[in-house]
Amino acid sequence: MGASGQRPSNGQTAGNRGAGNVGQDTRSNSTSTDTMNSSNGKSQGTTGQSADSFTQGTSTSGDQGTTTGNDTSTSGGNGAVRDGQQRGPGGMSGNGGPGMGKGGPGSGMGGGRSGQSSSAYATPLAIFAALFFGTFVFIVYRFRASVWKIGERNRGLMLWTVLGAGFFLRMAIAPWISGHMDLMLFRNWATTAADSLTGFYMNGSSDYPPFYIYILYVIGKIGSTDAFSPYMSVLLRLPNILADIATAYMLYRLASKRVGFGISIGLALFYVFNPAVFINSTFWGQVDSFFTLLIVGMVVLLVENRVGWSTVLFTIAVLMKPQGIIYGPILFFELLRQRKIQPWLLAVGAAVVTTILVVLPFSWGQEPLWLLDLYKGTVGEYPYASVNAYNFFALIGGNYTQDTTTLFLFSYHTWGMIGIVLVTLFTWWMYARSGKPEFVAVAALVQIAGVFTFASSMHERYLFPAAALAVLAYLYLRDRRFLWLAGGFSLTIFLNTFDIFYSSNSRDSYGVILCVTSLLNVLLFGYLVKVVWDCSKSATIQAKSAEDRVAPELASGKHVWGASPQGVNTTIER
Repeated sequence: MGASGQRPSNGQTAGNRGAGNVGQDTRSNSTSTDTMNSSNGKSQGTTGQSADSFTQGTSTSGDQGTTTGNDTSTSGGNGAVRDGQQRGPGGMSGNGGPGMGKGGPGSGMGGGRSGQSSSAYATPLAIFAALFFGTFVFIVYRFRASVWKIGERNRGLMLWTVLGAGFFLRMAIAPWISGHMDLMLFRNWATTAADSLTGFYMNGSSDYPPFYIYILYVIGKIGSTDAFSPYMSVLLRLPNILADIATAYMLYRLASKRVGFGISIGLALFYVFNPAVFINSTFWGQVDSFFTLLIVGMVVLLVENRVGWSTVLFTIAVLMKPQGIIYGPILFFELLRQRKIQPWLLAVGAAVVTTILVVLPFSWGQEPLWLLDLYKGTVGEYPYASVNAYNFFALIGGNYTQDTTTLFLFSYHTWGMIGIVLVTLFTWWMYARSGKPEFVAVAALVQIAGVFTFASSMHERYLFPAAALAVLAYLYLRDRRFLWLAGGFSLTIFLNTFDIFYSSNSRDSYGVILCVTSLLNVLLFGYLVKVVWDCSKSATIQAKSAEDRVAPELASGKHVWGASPQGVNTTIER
């Protein structure tokens, strides 16, 4: 959820609702149905005036619109112009005109080319990414058998240095990056929530489920003060910057119990400075990092058989983004594996209580099925084979092709549903074959990678959790191939996001980056299937654990080899 969608040729997106305006357009034929002919006729926005990267502009329809950059243009052109760069249609009305509705920034579930305020940052980011992935390949391939010897007293210092550097680097960069236009919609929603949290959905036009509105409410309250109002764009990024650091810390803590400190700190470095993670939270300003933190927590708790709390996090994830339902089968498979009634009752109770607590404050004065209608509108918002997701459908030319278009015997939508069913059945087969709760992380990785690659209506950022899940899969199964998958998925996530974020084209093109990234995603999923097939054999998993078994470290820092069946090697095997 939450990015600006590429618009159809007629400038309309089905079921759109206006949510503020960008720039100015006086041409009568460019008025978007996002604002003027929306499904509920509501329009939302706040005056685009602040001291941060957002500046004041003019709107001609809806309520008070938020403007980015310095755009008061009344002429044509596709999208809003920021610092001289044309933005792609991205859900705005036809030609830089009004209307950022559900098809607009932050709406629905993502997608859309709209670029960033200054392409000057593209080159440094690309160079950083090249250095990062080159270093990753060098370390994993060349030094996978080396042992990092780090003194016990330096461990805490090194960990907090890594996490602190990652945090402060993000905070230093954030004020200088105006971000994706999603930030404008988040800003509008934060202001609306701060004005009236319980009346948010009645007074506004958000298509986000309720949970993240609580976060925006806090941001809106803080940002409404004189001291913090100039830093609103940074405040909007802050929850996801913190989520990046929290996820890296969770991976470190889990790794420190399984693979020793050297590799643990290496995995923390991998996630904190991963360009795919960096561009999402700090450059784009999206919320996928927060969503991923919930999914990682859900997986870890489920492996530890804490079904109730795992269900709580899963429910919150679904109440934050509809695509959280992709991970539902994982919880279902583990409940089936346990063959007990108590975990089922615990899971159902946790889901019901969590849903009531999150949804109830927004339900006063609403229709009984208002939340279901909200999800239906969001899920059906982008009826395309691919919405800038560089996957199989994009590879064969289906990006922004109507999903009702026939491909061989069936429509893209039907093929997408077949893909979801086949991926889920394969995941269940491998899960049952393994018979291990540690397989939860692998199953979650297969689900998101498979659904992203072969389902319709996918958006460029849906694959984002795969990088963290691949690291989790390595930690639980200790198969080095998952590290290669973590790097591979990180690369394709970055390329896909970078291409959409920095594109200045008014129309999506079947370009080199799209072809290469889409093909890589298909190949990575094929490789993942092979790895999962090998790891799903119980005997293989047990044998791998025995091979990796070494001594855990005592408080003295000395090693006792073979002291515990839970100990694992501090090296990465060749």
